[in-house]
Amino acid sequence: MSIIKIITGINWILIAIFGYYVVWALLQVSKPSHEMPGVETIIKVTGFVFLLSLIGLNLASYSWMKVVAFILGVILLLIIYSFSDH
Repeated sequence: MSIIKIITGINWILIAIFGYYVVWALLQVSKPSHEMPGVETIIKVTGFVFLLSLIGLNLASYSWMKVVAFILGVILLLIIYSFSDH
């Protein structure tokens, strides 16, 4: 098996995990704050756009795009992990 096929498989796993978090966030009830109204919606839309970008990069035929998708997927999941309550 080539290294790109392995990276592509790992990318789909990362996309599934990130997609779970995006869907979970989209299903949460919005709680508007007085200081920054609308920020929660912007964050949700940004997460959805990142998810679509990762899927698009992983479906591309160029191998360097799959590597970029892998790096971005790992970075996004590390950001989510750093903000989680662990």
